Formats: sequence, structure tokens, C-alpha cells
Amino acid sequence: MIALTPFLLSIAAIVANIFLSVTKINKISLLGINLAFWALILISFFVFRVELLSGDLPFFCAEFISLGQFEFIFCVIIAFLTIIFLATVYFSDDESYFKSELIALANLAAFGMMGMVISSEIITTLIFIEIASISIYAMIALNSNSKSIEAAFKYFLLSSFMSAFYLLGAALIFGTTQSTKYEILSKLLSPSLITTIGVLMVIAMIFFKIAIFGFYRWSIDVYYGASTSITGYLAGAFKLASFGLLIKFALLYSGDWDEILAIIFSVIAIFSMFIGNFLSLKEIDVKKILIAAGIVHAGYIFINLASLNVENPLSAGVYYIAIYAITTGFAFLLLNAFFKDQRVEIDSLAGIYKSSPLGALAFTLICLSFIGFPYTVGFLGKVYVFSSAFESGNAYLAIFGIINTIISVYYYLRIIISIYFKSPTQAIIIPKCRAVWIGILSILATLFIVLEGVGAGSILGYFNLIMG
Repeated sequence: MIALTPFLLSIAAIVANIFLSVTKINKISLLGINLAFWALILISFFVFRVELLSGDLPFFCAEFISLGQFEFIFCVIIAFLTIIFLATVYFSDDESYFKSELIALANLAAFGMMGMVISSEIITTLIFIEIASISIYAMIALNSNSKSIEAAFKYFLLSSFMSAFYLLGAALIFGTTQSTKYEILSKLLSPSLITTIGVLMVIAMIFFKIAIFGFYRWSIDVYYGASTSITGYLAGAFKLASFGLLIKFALLYSGDWDEILAIIFSVIAIFSMFIGNFLSLKEIDVKKILIAAGIVHAGYIFINLASLNVENPLSAGVYYIAIYAITTGFAFLLLNAFFKDQRVEIDSLAGIYKSSPLGALAFTLICLSFIGFPYTVGFLGKVYVFSSAFESGNAYLAIFGIINTIISVYYYLRIIISIYFKSPTQAIIIPKCRAVWIGILSILATLFIVLEGVGAGSILGYFNLIMG
């Protein structure tokens, strides 16, 4: 029971928010309580780490959830990103942005995302996906402008359709295996026609949530229509949870499935990288560039997923999605702190270093990390991913990855050049409360990118997941 402490605390936070939302508690107190709750949840992951990793769970939930190093690191990152998101609301100077419902929904979404990662059974997984997704629909729509409501409705409609696909696929899998547990499915799944259709339908829904080649069109409209801070939470935490789910599925299959999935993942990796870069190259809106670039980074992760015959094949993919989720969260939240929800073109960043030198430095480091510049965390991520492709005999995937990395230099350098070398058309004024938050975010982002980049704070090292 002790192993479930972080998750029980997250449920307590949800219940507390339901109660507090009908009281007259002020913004500072409500957010302070929530930040304290999530700080406690984050700390409890480390305090009860041994119990969590032992897998010793109560009998009533051992059938539905599993806990290990992989689940542990993803849940920790989701908790961290939730704290950063709530802190963004805390430091916001826009009172209309704050709603008690937003805080309650963020708690519910975080619980659903952690559930997606720890679930060990197909139907339970769908329940957690829907808990997270429905919360996110509502979070997007809370902004009340036509763009956000349209984005929420579009996401709801398409996501509901894909959930039906998932459920039908799960039914086909159950019909052929008589089980919905991942552990049992890994032994019983065979590449028969019905099973293959079922598996592809289930995976299609996960591809949709990740927003990769073939399933990405919705993400540009939805991510762009949402408030920038919510976009950061969606692109960071929710994409992390969705990849966690995909990795669980990838670990299920062996034998003939290896070849089938390797082909699928290879095709997706190549097309995602090129299409994402094409979309980013033609954009001048910084938010849309970051959204489209997310498709490229998903492609890098699929390079590793396609390399299934390497010892500890997914350690590079786990590392890359972990660092990408944190870095992209910082990127969107910094953008929100600079300009709130205004349209931000590349030229809008001109001279930002004068208004916020530390913020400009952090955003520059984020761009360099996305490129894969040496001594940044993104460089290590790309080295691990491309190395896994070379070691598995998929050198062509690594070459495509390197080509796309070179292509991405163009649009990231445009942002950096605008920050430092272009003259602003008007002075950028940042209110004091947001300036404080920019400083905190910038320090955290800089420390993460640099220390992780030089290996002084390795995520994989700490969790014993370093590639052998």
C-alpha cells in the first residue's frame, strides 16, 4: 500500500480541489495548496522509491497496474511538469486566465496521465486515457474564445472517434487471446489477421495522441488554439504519457511482430521527420514552429522504436522522450511568460534579450538543445538514438535523422538571430510578477539543459537506465 502513496496523494488533491472549487478561497491560497500537494507527491516518489520499484502492490490493484523504473521516471516527470504548469498560473498577471476549474482539471489530467503510464491492462488504460483527455478538452475550452472552443471541440470529436477504434481493437485482441493484460498478451499474441487488425487499431489511437505522420493534422490546430501554457502541458506531459503507453505496447511483441512493427516504426520515423521539418520551415509563428517541430522529435524517438533488436533497445527512446517533454514544457511556458497568449512571430522576439537577458539565454539554450548542439541535453539524446539505429543495422534511419537535424538548424537559428541580432519594432514590457517567473523558469531550464548535457545530472544514470 505504501507504494501507492504518490497516486493516493494525487487522488486526495483531486478531492480537495472539488471541495475548494465551491468555496470562496482566493487564487493565491488555492494555488499554494495545489503546489504543496504536488511538491509532496513529487517528494513521495523519491521517499518511497524502493517500495515503488519493488512492484509489491496490494492484491486489489496488482492486476491493473505495474510499477518499475520506466513507469517511475515518467510519473516523476509528469508530476514535475504539473508543478511547473500550476506555478505558471500562480505567477500569471491575467486574472481572467485563472479559474478554479482549471486547477481541478489539471489535477485530474495529471492523475489520468500517470495512470496511462502505470496501467497494465488494455481496458484500464483506456479509462485513464479518457480521464486525461476529457480533462484536457475542458482545459482548452476554458479560455472561452472562439479559437480555443473550436480547438477543444475538434480534439474532442477526433479523439472520441479514435477511442472507438481503440475499443474495437481491444475487443478483437480479447476475442483471440481471452485476455486484456499486457503480460499475458505478450505470450499469446500471434500475427493472425484478426489480431493484427486489432493491434493496429489500438496502436492507431496511440499514434493519434502522439501526433505523428498520418495522425498529426489535428495537433497543429488544437495545440495552436489552446492557451500557450496549456499547449506546453499537452505537448510535454500528455505526449510523454502517450509515448509511455506506446513503449509498453512495443515491449509486448516478439518474433514475427518485431519485423512488422520495425517496418511501421521506420516508415513513421522517416515521414514524421521530413513532414515536421517542412511544416516548420515555412512558418513564421514561433508557437506553430514548436508544434510542428514536435512531429520531428517524435520521428527521432521512432528511430529507436524501430531498432528493436538492440540490447536494452528502448533506453535511448525513453531518454529522448523524457528530455524532450521537459525541454518543450520549458519552451512553451517561457513563451507564455514573455507574451501570454498573443501571436508571436519570429520577429516578435527581436530584442527580447534587453527586456529579459536570462529568459533570452534560456530560450536560446532550448533552441540549441532541440538542434542537438554539443554540451546540451538534446545532443546526448540524439547521440543515444542515432547510435541505437547504427547498432541495430538501421544505419539509414540514423542518416535520415542526421539530415533532418541539419535541416532543423535553419528555423531554430532564425529564432536565435531574432532574439539577439534584430532591432525590436517596439519595446517589450514584462510585468514584475511575470519577470520573476521568467527568472525562475530560465534558471531551471538552463540548469537542466547544461547539467544534463555535460552528464552532471544524468536522468538515465540516476534510474540505472544508461545504455550499456
